[in-house]
Amino acid sequence: MRRLLAVFLAVFSISYGDSLILTQGKYSTYIQEEEFMVAEGENIIGPISILPTALVDAVDISADNLSITGFIIDRTDPEWKKNLIGKFITIEGEGRIIRGVVVEIKDRYITLNSKKGFIVTTLPKFPSRISSHLKWEELFSPQLTLKVNSQEARSQIFKIRYPVRGINWRVSYTLTEKDGIKLLKGFIVIENNTAVDFRKLDIFFQNGLKTLKDVTLPPYTTKKLLFIKKRVSSVEDVKNLPSGKVFLYKNGIFKGISGIKKLFR
Repeated sequence: MRRLLAVFLAVFSISYGDSLILTQGKYSTYIQEEEFMVAEGENIIGPISILPTALVDAVDISADNLSITGFIIDRTDPEWKKNLIGKFITIEGEGRIIRGVVVEIKDRYITLNSKKGFIVTTLPKFPSRISSHLKWEELFSPQLTLKVNSQEARSQIFKIRYPVRGINWRVSYTLTEKDGIKLLKGFIVIENNTAVDFRKLDIFFQNGLKTLKDVTLPPYTTKKLLFIKKRVSSVEDVKNLPSGKVFLYKNGIFKGISGIKKLFR
């Protein structure tokens, strides 16, 4: 499938079956699992793509019963033009199609090594006219190549941990009162402020909230997940709940905002 490159290459990577530990700080911890066949003795494993939002210098890799003696990090550049160097692309415009490997992008011109030789042409005004068969993570994700020693040939799971930016979360509530009955609903609110499309992600919290399984977080979206729904009538009903804003309704009319710890006081 063709992947079009819009401004800042606004297409999305997909991550399957990994885990995310959410904290209140700037970074969350992403846990990525990769499976490879290893031979007895020394092995070179990779390349392994990690998320473009990773703090690459903090990468930690582990594998049971196997020695990881070192790894190479192939970094990418946040400037999309630089990441096209050495990649095969297609340029469409002005009634023609040009295909080739990018040799250089300088000022308003792009040089390609095509089947017809070197071609220098004007860089399209709108980057959406440039396309690549490569996935977004292949263009923008840093890659790891591992050097490992194994005592036997087998299938091996590698766990790759690293901090990621752009995932924020909080807790919020709505309290509705009707005919004297108060109903509290609590939500975990997760903001994905990145271009990464997370699929089947297990999310863990450090404050005792239950683990969320197989969560999907589309790019640049906010997701609200219900974690509690119950009637409340006293401070005892809310004292052990996580802090968060409470949006108050009475007989269907919005009445204001409180805090969960301020209710019934």
